[in-house]
Amino acid sequence: MTQSLFILGQLFSQPLDIPTSALSFLWTLPICLSISLIYKAIKLETIEPRMFVREVALLFITIVGFLIIVAIVLLGIAHLAGQL
Repeated sequence: MTQSLFILGQLFSQPLDIPTSALSFLWTLPICLSISLIYKAIKLETIEPRMFVREVALLFITIVGFLIIVAIVLLGIAHLAGQL
């Protein structure tokens, strides 16, 4: 048991190599879709297919749009910080 905890502790002491290329950011799309589907499935009292798809699409577009706005703001801040 102690050896398993030691191995588990070692996994958290070394950072993972996560690629940050432009293509890797496309992984946010299925995550946003999953969040939209699950959230609307939980929150809607009655699920009618047409209304459910519309609500999921609207939430998905809202999440992705907000992420794009945040990315643009952060890129602007990074650009300004690089000029100082």
